Amino acid sequence: MSVNPFEYLSISKGTINLSGNNSSTEEDVESQDKIPDKKNYTSTSEEWYLQADFDDNFDDVIEMASQTREALVNQAKSAFENKLNANNLASATNYQSTSSITPLSNDFADKLNDKFKGALAGMGEIIVGAAQKYGLDPALLAAIMALETGWGTSSAVNNQNNPGGLMDPASNWMKLQSFSSIEEGIDAMAKNLKNGYIDKGLTTIAQIGNKYCPVGAANDPNGTNAGWIPSVTSIYNQLKA
Repeated sequence: MSVNPFEYLSISKGTINLSGNNSSTEEDVESQDKIPDKKNYTSTSEEWYLQADFDDNFDDVIEMASQTREALVNQAKSAFENKLNANNLASATNYQSTSSITPLSNDFADKLNDKFKGALAGMGEIIVGAAQKYGLDPALLAAIMALETGWGTSSAVNNQNNPGGLMDPASNWMKLQSFSSIEEGIDAMAKNLKNGYIDKGLTTIAQIGNKYCPVGAANDPNGTNAGWIPSVTSIYNQLKA
């Protein structure tokens, strides 16, 4: 014979006759009247649990479980989206390196010292340092610098300490900027590449070139800008090899 919890409670209070006679005596009724109201009863004894309304408590448990599940699902979604965004960002910023110095940095600086001439001779460590300062790929910075200066032999870099072909905004972008030192010019070029290009989502050589030296620009009367993207790409690949 199965007995539900409420029948068990009644048995424990003497309200059911195990002989099979279900009639209640006055004493039984009085005993029932003395059962405390579950809503006002705060004890955690077994008697309280036996009096609890199973349906109400079950609904509470279900509601709590649903809320917990929803919170866990939202947390999982948030973690997944953060991971996805991080992966997308890493893929998008092709030429950004970590801010820390990598073991290959010194070797790469030596490679630049072997290639650059004129005002940029021996500036390999400075170029790599500027790239790392602004979170850039040193090869990208050096490739643009190499094309803009003819590997350090141009008039702009030797006379105006301008290794990036940076134009002066005060001249409506028609004249080259001048810097007090080659170190200042390298830093200005790296900062400009970071703030004006990489941070704005222009992370490929083609994207950078279309803004850095657009074809048909007023300050490019000889049309040399058309060769910027393929030339920088070629130099970049050589430096990365």
